[in-house]
Amino acid sequence: MDPFVELILKRDAVSPSQSDASNAGIWNALTRLWKPKSAATAKFYGPATVLKVDRGSIDSPLVYVCKGTLQDIPDASLIESGLPVSSSGKFAEQLPYWPSYRAASPAQRSRYLDWLIGGRRDPNVELGYVFIYFYGLERRALVDRADHSAVASEILRLLPLYGYSRSFRRYASSLLWTTIWLSLGTEPVPPSVIRDALSTTDWSEETLNTCLACFTQYRRPIPNKLAYRLAQQDVRSPRSVLLKRHPDLQKEAFLKRLEVQFPEGFQARAGKRDRRLEYFPASATLGRIYDVGGPLAGERIPNVLGTPSQFSPLVSVWVQTIEDLKQYDRAHKKAATGEFTGDMYEALPEHLRSGDHPHFEKWCQLIDRSVTDDGWTISAVCEFAKIEDLPERKKLTKAQSIDLATTAAHMGFAFEPDPRITGKNYEWNQLVSVFPATEELSQDVASYHAAAVLLELGVGIAAADGQIDDIELGRLSSHLEAQFDLSSQDSARLEHLRYLFTKQPPREFSAAKTLQKTLPLKQRKLIGEFLVGIAAADEQIAPEEVKALGKAYRALGLSSADLDELLRSVTVEPCKPESQESQPSVFSLDLNRINAIMQETLQVTQFLRDAMLADAEGDEIATAPDDREKAPTPALVVEKPKPFSPAPATLAKTAAASVEGNDRFARLAVRLQPLLKAALAQDRWTRKALDEISRGHRLMLGAGIEQINEWSYEEFGDAIFVELDEEIEVQSRLLE
Repeated sequence: MDPFVELILKRDAVSPSQSDASNAGIWNALTRLWKPKSAATAKFYGPATVLKVDRGSIDSPLVYVCKGTLQDIPDASLIESGLPVSSSGKFAEQLPYWPSYRAASPAQRSRYLDWLIGGRRDPNVELGYVFIYFYGLERRALVDRADHSAVASEILRLLPLYGYSRSFRRYASSLLWTTIWLSLGTEPVPPSVIRDALSTTDWSEETLNTCLACFTQYRRPIPNKLAYRLAQQDVRSPRSVLLKRHPDLQKEAFLKRLEVQFPEGFQARAGKRDRRLEYFPASATLGRIYDVGGPLAGERIPNVLGTPSQFSPLVSVWVQTIEDLKQYDRAHKKAATGEFTGDMYEALPEHLRSGDHPHFEKWCQLIDRSVTDDGWTISAVCEFAKIEDLPERKKLTKAQSIDLATTAAHMGFAFEPDPRITGKNYEWNQLVSVFPATEELSQDVASYHAAAVLLELGVGIAAADGQIDDIELGRLSSHLEAQFDLSSQDSARLEHLRYLFTKQPPREFSAAKTLQKTLPLKQRKLIGEFLVGIAAADEQIAPEEVKALGKAYRALGLSSADLDELLRSVTVEPCKPESQESQPSVFSLDLNRINAIMQETLQVTQFLRDAMLADAEGDEIATAPDDREKAPTPALVVEKPKPFSPAPATLAKTAAASVEGNDRFARLAVRLQPLLKAALAQDRWTRKALDEISRGHRLMLGAGIEQINEWSYEEFGDAIFVELDEEIEVQSRLLE
């Protein structure tokens, strides 16, 4: 019998405590769901085994197989031999949103088996097949607690093949370190696996803490490269412009100084209080692993990141390397010859030649004072505004808000929320989360903004009963990261926004009210369905969630009848706890219907992203309406530029041709290249005209200019775009 089934069935023999009583209905439903109704049993084919199918053999398959079929709902990865399979080579339609072997068509099952027989290495296979296989690895490592070394090694093999997907990288990295941690209680994975894991991981706060916990558990020093990663992500580590000039040299200097200061390696220590081992399953059939009796219920892990003060020595080493670079930089500026010449330095833009920002030390001191007990950096906007000599007011203007976030970016920091993304002014006392920026702004700001809006709505639903489930929020943010294919920097932004929401939960669904004004009814209904699908990720919708969904529907301008109809369409039966008949019903859901809804609402990703793009581009940088009388009137009156006609098509062709085959141009992000090619058609543009072109390429003009100029500084030592009031000059000569 499946161990998870056994754990759930044992729940019947234990009287639930008072704190567990609210989950009684859910557990009764799960007991009925997983109780075996047939003699078929699943077997795991692990390392050094051979699975024979009608078309070939699979060596060390690492999959679950059963003869015949199960009458209950199996794990999403279980291969049931009683299900029909098409002959090899037949066309297979696209897999659904939550793929599973049972729900797949005969042609899809055939495609999956062909992939397994082929060694699970076809880089062109649809990613859904990889996830079906991945679900089985999750179950083996987390539920069966077996074959940890084999699972970890298999993940490391899959990452180079399918790591192009950010979603797969995040899930795989999380399972990799969770598997390594769980192996410590049985048979630890080989050191070579840990070494490879350090170089292939897509780091999040959870994976980083789990990794550190593995080293502290056996009192082993952490590798120097991991120590560098910790110092790099520590918000207290200075972000000097010298890091942009000499990144490799700085890293080498850091590692050498670290070896001298800690010859036996840096030893991290656990915090006083352990934390829950957080893992958000990719598989829908492992959605309740933290509930009483679940495989990770009560699983604790050392909270290494919960004691940020212990990493101060690493920050000190980082600071010392910055000082080393300053001396080196001064020396090589004077050098007449050598690899780095004075002419090369002079070619750098002025803002790089002038050194660090004048207020850099004050910002660092404020950030150092703002670190919370659990390792986050939270500060009020007004504290930064005072450093920048902004006068106190109830709300900053949009220009002031954007300037403040831009100043942070120049120093290597990022704010969340960021007005350059949200388009919203900062309140004077508004709290922001501060963290190191690995890039200026995302190349797809609108996608992040859309994910942030859905996170806000999801948190509003989760907080409806006065309590926020961190696991549910983590699962929600992981889902949004995958749905919108967010970059690592944007994933970090979403984590910081999620943390702020847990401290100050949104209550009024203001984001939904905004969408009511900008989206047509049909699209708002799809968002409502999307929220129901998110609430149903754990296969249940509790009464509190139904109530919160109703509030969200009202904020979206949808009727309660729409929600009631949707809930009826996805409900199998309402399950009442046997001992609590007077309690509200917990809805048991039709997973096939939920899967269909999530597939239908994939288009939410695109139209919500488009709405965020249009909303951000439509905003004007202006004084807040309630503060207009306080705003100073400019003494200088700038004459409006004269309109001009677009350049001839021949000029546009010449400009575009100047970048074709240019290696430097190829290093510009693909998403930004069409905007630059179009802009090169003229030497000057009105901001409005270039804004229309930018929107045509689904880009925010301000962010696009900033990112292209950043690339231009690195390649040519100057900016291609020069902003002149309402005009924008294009320095096309740089490409000659």
